[in-house]
Amino acid sequence: MQNREKTLVLDTTPQDVSDGSIEDHLYIDPVTEKKLLRKLDLWISPVVCVVFLAAYLDRSNIGNAASAGMTADLGMNNSQCCHALLRDIPYVFFEIPSVLFVKKFHPRRMIPALMFCWSLVIIGSGFMHNAGELYATRLLLGVFEAGMYPCLSLYLTTYYKPTEQALRVSYMFVSAALSGAFGGLFAYALLKMDGVAGYAGWRWLYIIEGCASVVVSILVYIFLPDSFETARFLTEDEKQLMRTRAALMTRYNGKSVMEWSEIKKAVLDLKTWISCWSQFMGDICSFGFSTFLPLIIKSFGFDTVTTQLLLIPVYSWAAGIYIGISWFSDKYRRRALFMIPAALVTAVGYAINVGSNSRGPLYFATFLIGPGIYIIAGINSTWVLNCHAGYYKRATAIGMNQSLGNCAGLVVGQVFKSKVNGKYQMGLSFSLGAICLAGLGHFVLALYLNQQNKKRDTMSEEKRAQAIEQGKNGDFHPDFRYPI
Repeated sequence: MQNREKTLVLDTTPQDVSDGSIEDHLYIDPVTEKKLLRKLDLWISPVVCVVFLAAYLDRSNIGNAASAGMTADLGMNNSQCCHALLRDIPYVFFEIPSVLFVKKFHPRRMIPALMFCWSLVIIGSGFMHNAGELYATRLLLGVFEAGMYPCLSLYLTTYYKPTEQALRVSYMFVSAALSGAFGGLFAYALLKMDGVAGYAGWRWLYIIEGCASVVVSILVYIFLPDSFETARFLTEDEKQLMRTRAALMTRYNGKSVMEWSEIKKAVLDLKTWISCWSQFMGDICSFGFSTFLPLIIKSFGFDTVTTQLLLIPVYSWAAGIYIGISWFSDKYRRRALFMIPAALVTAVGYAINVGSNSRGPLYFATFLIGPGIYIIAGINSTWVLNCHAGYYKRATAIGMNQSLGNCAGLVVGQVFKSKVNGKYQMGLSFSLGAICLAGLGHFVLALYLNQQNKKRDTMSEEKRAQAIEQGKNGDFHPDFRYPI
């Protein structure tokens, strides 16, 4: 911590007492805190992960359905199937409002309600008959899913300190990776129901996955608390410890009432837009990878069953590496240090996929691509959460980050339209460029934040007092330090 005695260092423990010294009066026993974190991880993280797992399964099953005959049954060509990714349009309009109002409408009600609605849409997808109906269901899916990731990410910040968040956000992405690893097998099992009750296997895939998500939404309503104050699994002593942690993060969380000035701060903040740029580029790779990986691997010359089996090691490897890197990112309080190398490794993977025609190197390249995509998309969103304070500025920033990032789906649907010699040459080449631009964005943001930190480190006491008097608060407070 800086020797300007009361300096707030975000990548240690955010503190605030109206410019006083709450750290002199509040102490948390590290052993007791570790026990509390383990309990939160056992109760909060699994519920959040199950929600994200269900969302990702329901989102990405179009790839499995398409490879199982959906496009032929609906009379669609490959180009029309790509247009079905138009579900990402609603993200632009609904993501920011969702994350701004989740606190007002209560997470315990709003999150399972959205999940229940998108589950009904998934069930309805099993009864489609033409391309128009597919477009309609995907757009509705986007409306209800729009706020899920930013809402869950923001929800986690009310329980965990900034230096604990990368690992917990990684749990969500790992659940997405597991959905890719085992969702293929699950899809393969459901596709074997082809002809049951006169329905094609891909229809059963939608119907059963939708019904499963309905059940999950009910369980989420039962087990997800609105806040630690209403968490039945916490004892009174543990709630008191959570109150102490919350007091130490007062400046980070800010006021509990929404103010338009906080939203304006996020919109006009340069680092918001740099992070949005990186997220957009990273999501081009993420969406292309999650949606088209079954088709990409199948294009290597494997049959359907082998393709589903080959997905498992790719996603499992990506999940393991990502969760390990997230742990190190929290431990060493560094973000760009891990993200930029990950972008370079991912770029190598795409380069192999673009340039090689041999089955072995092509499959090996997916092991280079997978971890980097999760690291870039996951840690970047955590970085956004860490760099904005208080609550509603952070909510706006993560909403913008995900809203503009999800626009990448519109690009992915176009660049993966066609194949050259059986390979998605255009999509893979475009992804190679996107990952390089994402890494460039991370580098620029790291330089900018480092410059801001140095500026505050050298600020005189007179200028510091002047800044506080002018109302500089949240992450604009002179004692706030950005994680790099």
